[in-house]
Amino acid sequence: MAVARPWSGSGLGDALLDWACSMAYASGLPWLRLDCAKSNPQLQDYYRSRGFRHVRTVDLPHRSSGALFERPSEDVPATAFRDLTMAELISA
Repeated sequence: MAVARPWSGSGLGDALLDWACSMAYASGLPWLRLDCAKSNPQLQDYYRSRGFRHVRTVDLPHRSSGALFERPSEDVPATAFRDLTMAELISA
């Protein structure tokens, strides 16, 4: 999953992570796991702020992703995000 830059900061990423966490829980899976770019500390900090812990980094030269994170699955309520107007999307 990825959020387009114009939606950055809208809460859409939070909503997607909470939805995925709830889906993992409903499917009987104990963990929600993801990976992200090894060279993106800001994104890694975001995942930590959302309750993920860094598991390890897999360094394969042909892949930019490889920073692995996980958090326990749980039945969390959906996170609301604000609606962006068309003017905000165009100016982004």
